[in-house]
Amino acid sequence: VLAAAGAAGAQEVDAARERVAGPAGREVTLEEALALARRNAPLLEQRASQLDASRYGELTAWGQFLPDLNLSYQYNNSSSGRLDPTGQTITRTSYSAQVGARLDLFQGFRRLSDLRGARRGVAASHARLRESQFLTSEAVKVAYYNAVANRELVRVEADRVKRQEDQLEFARQQMELGRATRSDVLRSQVDLNNAKVALLNAENAARTARFALAEEVGVREPLAPAAQTQLVAGPLGLTREELTAMALRGAPSLVALQAQAQADEAAVASAKAAYLPSMSFNGGWAWSNAEFPPRNRSWSVSLAGALPLFDGFNREAQLFRARATLDQSRSAERAEELRLRTQVDDALGTIEAALASIELAEQSVELADEDLRVSQERYRLGLATILDLQTAQIALLEAEVDLIRRRFDYQ
Repeated sequence: VLAAAGAAGAQEVDAARERVAGPAGREVTLEEALALARRNAPLLEQRASQLDASRYGELTAWGQFLPDLNLSYQYNNSSSGRLDPTGQTITRTSYSAQVGARLDLFQGFRRLSDLRGARRGVAASHARLRESQFLTSEAVKVAYYNAVANRELVRVEADRVKRQEDQLEFARQQMELGRATRSDVLRSQVDLNNAKVALLNAENAARTARFALAEEVGVREPLAPAAQTQLVAGPLGLTREELTAMALRGAPSLVALQAQAQADEAAVASAKAAYLPSMSFNGGWAWSNAEFPPRNRSWSVSLAGALPLFDGFNREAQLFRARATLDQSRSAERAEELRLRTQVDDALGTIEAALASIELAEQSVELADEDLRVSQERYRLGLATILDLQTAQIALLEAEVDLIRRRFDYQ
């Protein structure tokens, strides 16, 4: 009866495992997953679009150094006659065309400030793109190693099922020999069922991890880590001072804030330009006549300048806002530098602690495995109970799971 019940339960669990497992997913290496993310990640597409917009802003800043050109034309026709533009005859139709140009000669160095600010804006957008690339890379690596860890957990749970099957068979043999009770067989059957349920949950978590990896990469099909990928841990190979110097020199978040502060400096210079005079050059060439093609032509040139004297404190307010924005940018830059120093120190300490904990966890697995072997032998000799055997099984399972989690935390 017990054997029949166990077989029926096993069939139900196997059927559920097939439904839960879903598609295995295409296997990819970590490098392939990162390459897919660089092409498909939505966040990178958004940052790239923002960088293109900043580059067009720089192009606009360059355009301020070039003259404005325009062409205007006009045709008039009416039922009553009127004096033509030359004042010599009465006509009902007229034609005119004009080409004009305007060039700002001096605007109080505002154009140079705007150009410098636009360039810093491009640099800031590029730094934000690099920051998004790093964040995307980090997210993909976390999702990738999470999929590896979940695959390892499936292996651990599968080993647990195999051990529980062996334990159940062993308990049955011991009962036939009179060395175990029916309660031992029942407990072993319950442990096997629990192990199969745990394996079912582990496979479901592995399936979810494959879809999570695909989401981070930016594709629809589930992705699975390559079979040869393992959660390997080793020394980082960099000192605390080297890591801090790297962060302060090239961390995208800090570079973006530095570029933004420089752009705000250019905005302050642009606001100061409102106190300086401006000068512009205008020129044009026109044709007009009552007949076509027009024969009357004229040209004009002018040089104009202006010196703002008072505009209701608008210049002062603009300059104050620009300086306040610059102060905020400098404060944010300093705060980010302090945060990076703390973050690097904390991360390095976490890595060192993770390496030490992995060594301890590996020793715990070895000890738990040996304890299970001894418990099985003692149970065979009648010197231990089924509870002792169950305790050893649980200890080995917890040690193996803990080792996987610590290796994942290191990654």
